[in-house]
Amino acid sequence: MVFSFKYTESGGLSNKYLLVSYDSETKDIKVSTDMTGSNLAQKTLADSDEEILRECFEGDRFFGFNADYPAGKETEKDDSSVLSFTLIVTKGSKVHTVIWTNKSTEVPDELTQIKTKIKEIVSNKKMI
Repeated sequence: MVFSFKYTESGGLSNKYLLVSYDSETKDIKVSTDMTGSNLAQKTLADSDEEILRECFEGDRFFGFNADYPAGKETEKDDSSVLSFTLIVTKGSKVHTVIWTNKSTEVPDELTQIKTKIKEIVSNKKMI
């Protein structure tokens, strides 16, 4: 089954930006650390790493997550320490997007675990 995702992380005090994308058809994982995409790293993902990612999205649990987990009410609109995260996943004919921040409340633990696994894989490949 075709499987792909696009994960972005942006904001914070240093105005960081990270884009990680993967497509099972090409087995390529791509990472960019700037919004223009000019700083792009691309590697072929090992089968074992792909299996780890696929396991993150086993079943339909991800597709049942809310589309948005807003920041808590106590977070100021101009809070420069807020990091925003977006994860768009395609699995077969299903597509789902989830948006949250590091100040969001009620974010499912599985979502945080998926984010951690994605970042671990690209970090282990020395792409970030």
